[in-house]
Amino acid sequence: MSEEEMIELIKSNREGILQSDVRKSLGIDSKKCSRLVNKLMKKHLIRREPELAKGRNTFRLYPLTFSGPGEKHTKLLAKGKFSPCTGCTLDCAPETCYPLNEWVYAVIEEES
Repeated sequence: MSEEEMIELIKSNREGILQSDVRKSLGIDSKKCSRLVNKLMKKHLIRREPELAKGRNTFRLYPLTFSGPGEKHTKLLAKGKFSPCTGCTLDCAPETCYPLNEWVYAVIEEES
């Protein structure tokens, strides 16, 4: 039983699948199922929502897909990379920031 098998099962159920059904389908115990679900969530491959099914608390698992940046985000990209300021925690001045300058040059290069 592997992460790949679990993600494929979850992906095949676009409307989500109960974690208990995943466990039964793959023939694994609840402890192993929970560990694999946590790994996949940390990798941002799935999400889970609490649900009450047949009087019991469980989770519904959904696949997460990334289809690339949307049209409104393309202005933040140059050579396929987001602006280095996105999420930056450095205390610097934009005029002297080497990563920002390199990114701006890439933007100019793409526009010309």
